[in-house]
Amino acid sequence: MNEDEKILLLSFIGYWIVLFILTVKSKNKIKTGLLNLSIHIVYSSYFLYGLYGRSQGGTALAWFLYLLFIIWIHTIINLGQVVYNIIKTRRK
Repeated sequence: MNEDEKILLLSFIGYWIVLFILTVKSKNKIKTGLLNLSIHIVYSSYFLYGLYGRSQGGTALAWFLYLLFIIWIHTIINLGQVVYNIIKTRRK
């Protein structure tokens, strides 16, 4: 396993941990989990296919960076929702 794959694996694991926490803290657990997981599967499969199947002539770096960027953005958005849910429940 090279360094790029380790970074990608850590990004996926970080996202899954945040998604698990968001699903546990959410009111509608099934809807939240399925919606985020389906979005994650769609963009991950697209970018992973591009990374491993269509990376010719040095485009692998672009596919890799796009995938990391979208995973991190999705993680930050979900982390914001977790923080919002925690703050909202503490006020009640």
